[in-house]
Amino acid sequence: MSFADEGEEAALALLRASFPRATYRETEDQLQRDALAVFRQDWSKLPEVRLHLRGTDFQLKVWETLLKIPERGLSTYADIARKSGFDSAFRAVGTAIGKNPVAFLIPCHRVIRSSGELGHYHWGAGRKHAMIGWEAARQEL
Repeated sequence: MSFADEGEEAALALLRASFPRATYRETEDQLQRDALAVFRQDWSKLPEVRLHLRGTDFQLKVWETLLKIPERGLSTYADIARKSGFDSAFRAVGTAIGKNPVAFLIPCHRVIRSSGELGHYHWGAGRKHAMIGWEAARQEL
């Protein structure tokens, strides 16, 4: 799951480049419906979403740690490094966070700099700011 600013064809081309041996067909199944339910504010299905991720053991551990950031919570790169078991590798952790292939469901948008600045985001700083604001607004409701 990703943001596709360049349009559907460009998104499909990127997907084909990432998984060249896959067969593609347009369809919707229960896993997809469960994943998309989060955008209708049905968070009850989120634990049931299953992802197939490709990454190094280091990246997978960092992404797993991101999943533990509470809904509407924020964490820092240094905190994620510590919680992942890589205390002094916060820059490498930041790189792993930036390589997260799954937008929103693996909440890399919830990671900010220790200074309080939002920092970078794979899919754009404006989108990161909007998602953090949207989650904060939901908390106030």
